[in-house]
Amino acid sequence: MLALQAICKKLEAYKPSVANSLEEIDELDAASKSLLQRYINSTESSDPSSIIRIQAIIDYMYEKINIGNWKEVKLFIRKAITVATYLKLLAHVKYSSEDIESLIKQAFKIIDFGILFGCPLDKEPLLLQNCATTLSTANLQPTGETCKCTPSKESTPTNNSASEADKFNATLIPVIDCPSMEHFYQNYILTETPVVLTNCINHWPALQKWKDQNYFIKLAGPRTVSIEIGSKYTDSDWTQKLITIEEFIKQYIYQTNGLTGYLAQYQLFSQIPELKNDITEPEYCCFADSNEPVDVMAWYGPKGTVSPLHHDPKRNLLTQVVGEKQLFLFAPSDTENLYPHDHELLNNTAQVDPRRPDLNKFPNYKNAKPYYCILKPGQMLYIPPKWWHFVESLSISFSVSFWWE
Repeated sequence: MLALQAICKKLEAYKPSVANSLEEIDELDAASKSLLQRYINSTESSDPSSIIRIQAIIDYMYEKINIGNWKEVKLFIRKAITVATYLKLLAHVKYSSEDIESLIKQAFKIIDFGILFGCPLDKEPLLLQNCATTLSTANLQPTGETCKCTPSKESTPTNNSASEADKFNATLIPVIDCPSMEHFYQNYILTETPVVLTNCINHWPALQKWKDQNYFIKLAGPRTVSIEIGSKYTDSDWTQKLITIEEFIKQYIYQTNGLTGYLAQYQLFSQIPELKNDITEPEYCCFADSNEPVDVMAWYGPKGTVSPLHHDPKRNLLTQVVGEKQLFLFAPSDTENLYPHDHELLNNTAQVDPRRPDLNKFPNYKNAKPYYCILKPGQMLYIPPKWWHFVESLSISFSVSFWWE
């Protein structure tokens, strides 16, 4: 109980900045704002029933989020969810009758809901992440059961890039050893040319730590993430699912239950900053045209995950940490040979599968010039903006992409 009291004291220390942030949310309706302010500023937060009223606000805001396109959701709605989540967390930690392990697991679920559907507050941008760190460092976090699964032999493929490139009639993407900043800029950034870089991230702790799936279970097993279910996002049965990291590893990384689960294009490192300590942003990302921060995304899944042929507007350093992936790249000039989807939401995605192109359906593909590589642990692939790329994991795989303009 003393430990929980200490946690509550640390969590309550954020109240003044949360109150200031709430005050600046002008668009929030008066009733919701008044109720949230009351729980921040008065002793009513000590009422166990407060969690019911706070949940009502969360439900109300969540309904608003689910109307229309996610990108069009007003920020004030998401900020209100963050504030309400914080207050719900306080009430839960203070008054839950659950055992310690169950209490902490539920606390992480509360926090992660707020991170996933809320957004940073102006006065306390890392509020919920800091709350999670407080719980994690209190020596109360459940460690989860050790995963007894071991990688299959297929998880360490020995494919030869050159022979595979020949099989697909593709040009092998060159591999260079830790180029100087000037060499990389002059020969690849300015010319918008793809290249594989080696010996640039040998210092990353992730290269060793992330080989063991139990590391993720111990560090972040109870944390909730959103995964993709389905072989690729263009399939009609593709969907998404909220799941804890421990459940994801046990159900999808090693177990074959007929469904493919993929933690794809996910902001894992902003949600769980402790994992960011295992990597560092490559210096090559400094060649930017804007002052916007680099987008760091996680890609974690079993053998066979696929990202269909598509292009992105930003520069990309795709960094392979665990396992191997094969990639096909095409220059922007090949766009008409790749048959992009007509639908507005998929117009950056091509219909052609470069592994098995249907030349009867897509005859112009024969004019396309594919580039190919097998990306191995410790390597980075530079993908210039607007270059088409198809990605398939050849084993259990964890990649980190760095996107910048």
